[in-house]
Amino acid sequence: MKRKIREVIKEDKGEKDSLLNDFKIKSQAAMEYLMTYGWAILIIALTLAVLYSLGIMNPKNFIPRAPPGSCFVFRPNGPGTTDFVSLQGTCGYLPMYVASFNGVDSYIQIPFSPTLNLPGNSESIFLWVKFSNGNYILFQEAGWNRRLFSTLWEFYDANHTYYSLSNGNLKDGNWHLVGYTVSGNTVYTYKDSKLVASATRNVNAVGPASSYWWLGRACSGTVCDFYFNGFIANVQIYNTALSQQEIQYLYQQGLGGGPVRLQNLVGWWPLNGDAKDYSGNNNHGRIYGGVTFVQNYNPP
Repeated sequence: MKRKIREVIKEDKGEKDSLLNDFKIKSQAAMEYLMTYGWAILIIALTLAVLYSLGIMNPKNFIPRAPPGSCFVFRPNGPGTTDFVSLQGTCGYLPMYVASFNGVDSYIQIPFSPTLNLPGNSESIFLWVKFSNGNYILFQEAGWNRRLFSTLWEFYDANHTYYSLSNGNLKDGNWHLVGYTVSGNTVYTYKDSKLVASATRNVNAVGPASSYWWLGRACSGTVCDFYFNGFIANVQIYNTALSQQEIQYLYQQGLGGGPVRLQNLVGWWPLNGDAKDYSGNNNHGRIYGGVTFVQNYNPP
């Protein structure tokens, strides 16, 4: 009996030694594999990380992109009307192009029209922007009632009193949805759908808009040589104050998102390859200087 037990123990020990040897052999093979191919794996990982940081490996770059004019507002009764308004076409995809401004001489002028005559006590403006460098004015109504810088909005109220509100710093090299709403005598500024600041006035929060608009250019006195350097997309103007939920929707939809409250939309410039107004109100922009429309942009 003792002899059989010893034989069983010996067999068990031999089996364990065999398993241990197999483990050692496999571990040694794994180490040799890592020593042989580890540098290659590390280089590939670093390369992928760099490509992703440059936006080349961004999954959003592989999403189909909408060509110019693929999404638009249809007004069957003509510009300025609000009955039976609808959004038509292919909407929701990233745009094929975004507008690039060189910071030297490029801007877009939007001629004044009655549909853009905002009253100043109920309105909203939202746009996507990405600064390249500098601190120049990004967006301005030429009557100096509304101006956007990299860190603040400037307004003149109905009494021509100047005041400013923060929009959160935009100079971080990323895309941001920036805008404001006016309700009664209070103005609210937003960045990426989050409320940044607000101010209440004794009169209408913002003076009436009564002249043309500029994208990418501004004046100081009689000098009009302040230009924006960076990218702009999906500019929307409304003659009503959007709700927090609607602003959140605009942000979630991104660069290619369609507008909300179509009856109150007075201007929509996707800047997807042109400066046309796709709100159905025909407030088409005019391009000056070195505005270009680029495809190789990194989406947010």
